[in-house]
Amino acid sequence: MTTEQIRSHIEASLLGGALGDALGYVIEFDRWDSIQAEYGPEGIQDLVPVRGKARFSDDTQMTLFTAEGMLLGFERAREEGRAPDPTADIYQAYLCWLQTQGYQAASAWDKKSRLLKIPEMNQLRAPGNTCLSALASGDMGTPDHALNRSKGCGGVMRTAPLGFVRSGKDGKSPFGPALLRGAEAAAITHSHPMGWVPAGMLSDMIDRCLYGGYDSLRALTEDSLEETLRAFAGREEMDRFEDLMRRALSLSERKPGPGPETASVDEPAIRSLGEGWVGEEALAIAVYAALRYERDLKKGLICAVNHRGDSDSTGAIAGNILGAWLGMEAVPEDWAARIELREEYTAIAEGMRKIIETD
Repeated sequence: MTTEQIRSHIEASLLGGALGDALGYVIEFDRWDSIQAEYGPEGIQDLVPVRGKARFSDDTQMTLFTAEGMLLGFERAREEGRAPDPTADIYQAYLCWLQTQGYQAASAWDKKSRLLKIPEMNQLRAPGNTCLSALASGDMGTPDHALNRSKGCGGVMRTAPLGFVRSGKDGKSPFGPALLRGAEAAAITHSHPMGWVPAGMLSDMIDRCLYGGYDSLRALTEDSLEETLRAFAGREEMDRFEDLMRRALSLSERKPGPGPETASVDEPAIRSLGEGWVGEEALAIAVYAALRYERDLKKGLICAVNHRGDSDSTGAIAGNILGAWLGMEAVPEDWAARIELREEYTAIAEGMRKIIETD
């Protein structure tokens, strides 16, 4: 892909994640029968605006702060003539997010963060307890420095941006391997391997969508899974992780029929993968939805959120994947016009493009 095409796919990944997040946010804590009673037998099918705009949750807030930390860190590293330290930079960005949630926290990015000044980012949108408590502790977690035993999906739902950038003559990312950096970014707050291994795989999948040259999302996913299993072999619950991901791959192989797909078909498959509250289940559900609707971002998002679990996170992750895979041409214009902070996704994608073009 050209640089401009990559920029389009980055923007679509951010926008697709926000749309999936917003679609699922309104039903996040609802039972499946309650969702059906409210929206019909096939579940929710369209964005639900609040005062004219579809509202995203803490998932998109933290994803945007992840991206801003990368951008600010790259800028400072260039000024200082050194390589970026993305995990440390993202940690500082998360401390800015913590301020938006009503906590006292000092960050290196206090004076530079644009997001910190945006009203929609300074609202409580069902923030995860693990993210709040870990960041408020004053300590930064890593894969080998545990702060807790959490494997909630609050790690994986925010790490797509770690796969956005490759630049320079060697075609590598200035931030390092997406798989490892995504895992590190999630481990800042989530210490159980299933809190950060899925995050690493998501970042790796995004990188492969943009730079891997694949002809099918299934082949891309299979390769990413194999690399993830190699990189984190021996970590706790890797057998469960592999089982869930292979089950998602298998379930998604059923080809969509000629007519409209129904939640009565997809919801039982999703239920067999879990509810998405923990990292490995959230990624498995999102991968299932993305593979089932590889060429239709809107259908993929509708599939990803219609279940009784953590609908906004599974929708956000599926949107990150499908957006990175398909680009802006696949994003429904009427949905894009209704999402909050539409201009921010464009601005961040442009910032990433500038990094890509840096030698």
